[in-house]
Amino acid sequence: MNDTTQTPLRFGPGESLVGMLTVPADRQPLPVACLMLNMGANHRVGPRRISVKLAHALARRGMGSLRLDLGGIGDSETPADAVATPLAARAVQDLQAGMDLVEARLGIRQFVIVGMCSGAEHAMTTGSIDARVVGLSLFDGFAFPQWRSRWERTLRRALAAPAHPAFPGKVRRWLKRGLAHWLSRGRSAQPLPGFFSDEVAPALTAAWFGATMQRLAERKVALQFLYSGSLHVRDRGRDLLGAFRHEPFAQAAQYDFVRDIDHTVCTVQGQQLFLREVGDWALARARGTASERRNPGAAGVALETTMPGALAPQ
Repeated sequence: MNDTTQTPLRFGPGESLVGMLTVPADRQPLPVACLMLNMGANHRVGPRRISVKLAHALARRGMGSLRLDLGGIGDSETPADAVATPLAARAVQDLQAGMDLVEARLGIRQFVIVGMCSGAEHAMTTGSIDARVVGLSLFDGFAFPQWRSRWERTLRRALAAPAHPAFPGKVRRWLKRGLAHWLSRGRSAQPLPGFFSDEVAPALTAAWFGATMQRLAERKVALQFLYSGSLHVRDRGRDLLGAFRHEPFAQAAQYDFVRDIDHTVCTVQGQQLFLREVGDWALARARGTASERRNPGAAGVALETTMPGALAPQ
């Protein structure tokens, strides 16, 4: 018996956006829905279909969700104003269109957004300006490790690298890139419009992060910072938030460093941990209850040990 219902939908301006609405098949969904967007330029299913698995797990526990492709990514069409309008602004419009769709179909007016990697910026911006957003789960988004963490990571990688079977190939590629960069000095490389932008100075990034977090705190948006073992091998006192770890918004947020999750959730164990951490947090927001604090390294039951619907429409 199928306990979830999936509906592919077109929405947004000119029905140019594509998404998948997943809801419980046998009951009314909870009054808060979950939005999931692209991780970088990946399709809305997420790396290793993690967004599909999260949507199914949430629906089985009563929470509806919408997985959507931002304009120009996955199945969604590239908007006519892709060159003139920055991706950051278009992403907010697309997420708001997704909320409009869920509100029209289900009557739900509150949302949590799961932003993975680059999706964290879009989730934060949307949450800071749209009152319908009540929670943000940010996976491997912004990180500000201090000198101790950076040096420890560099040292560990330097000691481990020569023993790794991929080390010789990486050295060759690094030398080729360095040579190509040296040969191309003076040439101007134009980024592809809408997907890649010039590097932003770390100080400007930190200033934007702090200001946006302040707006989210003023709106009382619940926050989960989830970091994988790909960024570092251990955490002491919320290392990855750096100087921000002492800010009130950071102290009020749920902060989880889970070494056994990797950035693209390659392993079964990592997927189960991700589903548990994000799923439990999202459901706590939907039910209006405090999220349970756990030791992320401890053994626990994942939201799902098998993944029903693995061949369902994406």
